[in-house]
Amino acid sequence: MRFCSIIFFSLSILSTDSLPAQKLAVMETAFGNRGVVESIALTKKAGFEGVQIHTGKLDANGVLTLSIQSLQEEFLVASKKHEVEIISLCAGSMNRINVWKDGPDRGKGLAIMKQSIEACDALGCKLLLFPFFGPSNFQKGEEKIAGVAKFIKEILPIARKHGVTLGIESPITYGRVLELFKRLENPPNLKMYYDTGNMMRGGEDIYTALQKLGNDAICEIHLKPEGNIHFGKGKTDLPKLAGTLDQIGYDKWLVFEARGGITNGDTKLSEENLKGMKKLVALRKE
Repeated sequence: MRFCSIIFFSLSILSTDSLPAQKLAVMETAFGNRGVVESIALTKKAGFEGVQIHTGKLDANGVLTLSIQSLQEEFLVASKKHEVEIISLCAGSMNRINVWKDGPDRGKGLAIMKQSIEACDALGCKLLLFPFFGPSNFQKGEEKIAGVAKFIKEILPIARKHGVTLGIESPITYGRVLELFKRLENPPNLKMYYDTGNMMRGGEDIYTALQKLGNDAICEIHLKPEGNIHFGKGKTDLPKLAGTLDQIGYDKWLVFEARGGITNGDTKLSEENLKGMKKLVALRKE
């Protein structure tokens, strides 16, 4: 009996230690920044382990902010100095681009995505958030979803070459996003970047959606407050969300993103939201 007890105790320790710790990150826009090196130090000060960086915009010569080599080097130096991981990039300027029909916008979109993917590779991160909150929203209409699928089909090989996964973030329902994936034959480097606040505001049952998507279809999750500027104090049911994350075995980064128009030049907003994120993590069984 003593031998069995020792084995059981050892296995209990092993199973607990083998579970990955939930890592928490912040999107630099919470500091009011877009492609700013200072975001690395602010992330550390706020208490997060990782940061998501905005890739900026194209200049008059068609060069994307974060594709500038000297800036990339500054980010890498800051990341090492402050021991903050650059976990993913966000091609935020795509929100103003129409990719589903031919025209100048489409060409700009290809340039932004190509350079953002290359920036991911240069900065050592393997995930690029591709947002659909502007004219490329494909919630309705065959022409739109077909045009978006055609555009993504062009950039997937570039992402694959650099070992980068594209994460679709949008106010579009999970079912419609899965339809897009199906049209593209479910490529392994195309996932959904789920944002709890955006989808809750749009009326989606986020707990059911996460269950239906499953861990494999999700690349990362934005924890965005809804009903309050601080995550965990608004409409999000923390115990229910924690249970859902456990159910699907979610094992990737959880990222704080401030609500639109609510940012702070210092770290106070992010620090307060980190408290709510830690409460969520504490409720998880895994």
